[in-house]
Amino acid sequence: MKEFFQTYPLLAWSVVSTLCAAVVIMLLWEKVKWWWFNTWVSFPVVGRIARLSRDPSADQSFPGWYTAERTLCQEYKDFAHIQDEHDFNEKKTYLKKAGDNGRSAMPGWIWALTVAMVFVEAMGFSYVLAGYTIPGASENLQQTGAYGIAFLISVVLVAFTHLAGHQLYRSNLIKNARKVWVANGCEPPLKDGTLGLDEPQSKDNHEPACNQLCSRVGAHPNYFLCWGTLVFVVVIAGFATYVRGQVLEKELAARVTLAGQQITQGASPAADGMDMSAGAVRLPGADEASDNIADKKAVADEASLDRHGGWATFIILAFIFVFLQILGVIFGFRWGFAGKESSQANRDIGGGRYSSYAAVRENYRRTADTAQARLAVLQQRIMKNTGDSGTVGTRLKKTFRDFMQESRELDEADRDDQRRHAEASAQKAAKAAALAAQVAASAAQAAPAAAPAPAPAPAPAAVAAAPADAAPELAEVLARLAALGEDKKAKLDLLDTLSSETRAAVIDALRAQKAEAERKARDAEVEGLL
Repeated sequence: MKEFFQTYPLLAWSVVSTLCAAVVIMLLWEKVKWWWFNTWVSFPVVGRIARLSRDPSADQSFPGWYTAERTLCQEYKDFAHIQDEHDFNEKKTYLKKAGDNGRSAMPGWIWALTVAMVFVEAMGFSYVLAGYTIPGASENLQQTGAYGIAFLISVVLVAFTHLAGHQLYRSNLIKNARKVWVANGCEPPLKDGTLGLDEPQSKDNHEPACNQLCSRVGAHPNYFLCWGTLVFVVVIAGFATYVRGQVLEKELAARVTLAGQQITQGASPAADGMDMSAGAVRLPGADEASDNIADKKAVADEASLDRHGGWATFIILAFIFVFLQILGVIFGFRWGFAGKESSQANRDIGGGRYSSYAAVRENYRRTADTAQARLAVLQQRIMKNTGDSGTVGTRLKKTFRDFMQESRELDEADRDDQRRHAEASAQKAAKAAALAAQVAASAAQAAPAAAPAPAPAPAPAAVAAAPADAAPELAEVLARLAALGEDKKAKLDLLDTLSSETRAAVIDALRAQKAEAERKARDAEVEGLL
């Protein structure tokens, strides 16, 4: 990487600038997307308005609209996020009762800052680890290995610390709620996250706040990730400090040994800068030994100072490493949601952009005004083009709000149609189930009554002889007969395909149904007379 920057500095910094710009665009994507769309719509010659204005055709499916008008309105509709007020308030209520109101997901720049800090810290000891994980490797290969090890360590640490902070926040909420619950006499029982977004949030208004929170968050605190992260961070910090210390001790021992050999061989210069071994004059043996001892002591003292300084530095780095992990836990505690569906609720109401429904309406008003301004420009150009071409022009009066109103009406009609189909299917299934239950009950009543009957009677004997497990088959046949409606020929053909026992049981069941219908008719007639 360093060689690349030194060889191609312009290209390297261009890449860095592009990546930084991409990160900024990603973090501000909604605003950038809106700005770019408005710029492109109004762009001359090749912009959306310029191209759509050349299409004077009317939309046959929607009278009163030009195709170009609806196309532009449809594109602006993607930005006009209007939400039902009741739905918005329901999700806000869920967040309040889950203890997540006012919270948000962790911002992207916080993620980037956390990863960068942990990566820089990990680089400090990953290079040392690379020497042991890739023994005998070249300097370049060790540097590459150091980057890889630093990346792995930083990713694992950031994930662990963030999840630990999030679990700590959630567990503290549950712990406090349980304290209140115990103070209330443990009544009513806690519900372990059983109330979701698809249910009315007023369902548990009669319950205490602690029960409402546990219904959305959970009822049991858990600190498993917190303890696991603590052990992991302590092990990494201790191991990294130990490895750094061993590398320092190895370097100091090698330096002291080399210096001692040089002093013993008389190759090192004296303290006054005179090389006594180079001249013809040599010191007496006692003086030379004394000088060697003094030189060795000076080298040992210097190594001792380096040792103390190095260990102090490593301990400080260990504290910095631990502090960074605590900061990651704090970030996880500060951002994120405790409720099981709070993240989805927050996303559905704009990700924290709207504090109230009035803010939603204000954002819609600004978007609608911008869309209407662009639509007016398009309509003016269409009328000008149709006038210049000599065709009979019509003054265009449709607005963007007209388009949104028609879109909502179409959506409502579609939902009503789907609802009718769903209700019809449900009613059909309910009728079939009720008929099957009635037939089964009739068969169960007919079986005991047929038991004492004389043997020559064919129908009761057939019903009595029918096994108990034939009820499902009987119910299915009756349901198929009911589905055939008034088609008697088809019903007779169906009866001909049955066995004699099943046919007899079906006929008895039909007789029972007819008798029951006649009884109800008589009762209704009597009630009318009375």
